[in-house]
Amino acid sequence: MARPMNPLPDSGPQDKLVVFAADLRALRTKAGKPTLAEMARRTGASVAALSNAHSGRRLPRWQTVENYVRACGAESSGWRSRWDSVQLAQRIAHAQDGHAPLMKRWASTRQLTPPQWARTGADLARALDQMRHFRGLSLRGLARRTPGFSHHTYGAVLRGDRPVTADVLLAILHSCGVQPDETRRWMQALARVRPAEELRVRTLLSRLPEPRMRALHMPHGGRGNPMRP
Repeated sequence: MARPMNPLPDSGPQDKLVVFAADLRALRTKAGKPTLAEMARRTGASVAALSNAHSGRRLPRWQTVENYVRACGAESSGWRSRWDSVQLAQRIAHAQDGHAPLMKRWASTRQLTPPQWARTGADLARALDQMRHFRGLSLRGLARRTPGFSHHTYGAVLRGDRPVTADVLLAILHSCGVQPDETRRWMQALARVRPAEELRVRTLLSRLPEPRMRALHMPHGGRGNPMRP
């Protein structure tokens, strides 16, 4: 028989993490309350990871949630969007430099457009760094998705130690999965705040006809850097 689960943390009904954990617990109950050891044997996940998944104290990794749901005999597909929603809410809650409103706008509109307050290259760099966090990407994650630049280069640009260039901007947008029309807005914003990059912006955009733009923004996992000349 499964041991009684520890109480969930005290929270309001809007705490997505606690609600998510409560729903995982309900799923386990519906499955007949298998023990964590049984669930671990079914999936290969550790007992500790499965226990933490329904603790409501920290968002578990998606793989752990997937194992938990499968161990309860349910399909995991419907849970992915819910897990994404909790993760996004946490990123917004921990947004720095007062940019939480920007991230909320991106989340609500589903459009990663540049903010109107980006009037300098430094502003643009800060907004790009917020987008990186919004997408849950590390600097190394950016570099893996668009190998044309190193994580050191991305870090220097996003910290403001190096200016934002059209090539680096396009690479970051690609890594973050920004759509073609939104990409053009970011590139145009760069041309406004850094007139020296205007010619390069025009050149890059002229080399990106619609079919190529779609290929450029395919789901993650593509190789190479098609933005480089």
